[in-house]
Amino acid sequence: MAQVYKNVIRCQSCGTLKSNSLGCNNCENSKEKYNKICVVEDIADQWSIENSNIYKGYFHILGGTISSAGQRKEDLLINSLVERVSRENIEEVILATSATVEGQTTAYYIEDSLKKTSTKVTKLAQGLPVGGEIESLDDGTLYSAFKNRTGIKTNSD
Repeated sequence: MAQVYKNVIRCQSCGTLKSNSLGCNNCENSKEKYNKICVVEDIADQWSIENSNIYKGYFHILGGTISSAGQRKEDLLINSLVERVSRENIEEVILATSATVEGQTTAYYIEDSLKKTSTKVTKLAQGLPVGGEIESLDDGTLYSAFKNRTGIKTNSD
């Protein structure tokens, strides 16, 4: 186990875990070329999204969020994200940060950092969970659900 620990490092470009002796499977993937990057806070978030098979694209792991508890924006891989977006001609950055104050602050900072690029910046929807009962939701979730509501599409074929 100690040998594995010694041979695994964090990629300085995208934040994912990689072998000391090999290139990064995420940002140096030569088999697949994508035009979007999903930005997550940590490796567990990446694994959850990957396991869902919903998203196909690059990942960028920040290594946390901007917080008042000591995590600074300089400690996160935000600058390398901006560099990747410019270098790789990324068309869309999907912000998949938590719906916490720290997660939303981080998302806002990233959005602001990417303003000089022509890249579309989106974030995951928030609100009612599938199968959720309205009576059991907290005020913040209800607020987000009302604020982010969308129109109903009808099939008029």
